[in-house]
Amino acid sequence: MKNRNYKVCRDNIYVGQVVKTDNVYQKINTNSCPNKSDQLTAGNHHFYRSILFTPNAGNLANDLLYQSPTYPILNITDDKTCLGLENSIVVTDACNLAPLLEYFRYNKELSYKDLLNIRKQFFTGEFAKDNCELFGFKEIGQEDHIYFKRGIQITDPKKLKLKMLKEKIKNQYYGYRTFTKCNQNVLPREYFDSLDKFGDMYARWWHKKINAFAPSPNEGHIRKLSKH
Repeated sequence: MKNRNYKVCRDNIYVGQVVKTDNVYQKINTNSCPNKSDQLTAGNHHFYRSILFTPNAGNLANDLLYQSPTYPILNITDDKTCLGLENSIVVTDACNLAPLLEYFRYNKELSYKDLLNIRKQFFTGEFAKDNCELFGFKEIGQEDHIYFKRGIQITDPKKLKLKMLKEKIKNQYYGYRTFTKCNQNVLPREYFDSLDKFGDMYARWWHKKINAFAPSPNEGHIRKLSKH
């Protein structure tokens, strides 16, 4: 995209990861992972950033937030093209957002302003956890855990209370939260892993949020979309 004056179809909006990879290869079909077989994956790679995009006519990634190159998208761009890439920047783990956006009543046609709202609403780094039941998960509280010391379960009420308090303080500091699957989900379960993975991260040693979508200097000179 060159500027912010665009309209895109809700059903063609994806999120993914921009990476620099040595090569692209095809996964071997295995019984342990039948749904992931025959897919292309990046070899040794360096993560650069998250990206909101729509595929263009050549099935390359049109960045919806920045003026960036139209990168190949693994498992969307032609496989032969991707398999020939070496030391290239590509988009991996592409995830279509249509069911999510439809559920939250976004219009069929979306603008740059809508995309900014989507980025802010769903990619905080905590959205999926805070809304886990939509994706078929339930958060487990401290009282639901079983605690051990030297391989022996802690049952003494005072020791158990102290252990729970220590764990709560540690989990709050590092942002640890535990979840288990439920029987029902309103939206695809894959969103539970994807949305927060692509979202912002709180760097506790710097006491600030890291913008997951900010372009990497390694991509070259990437600018924000112009107003006109």
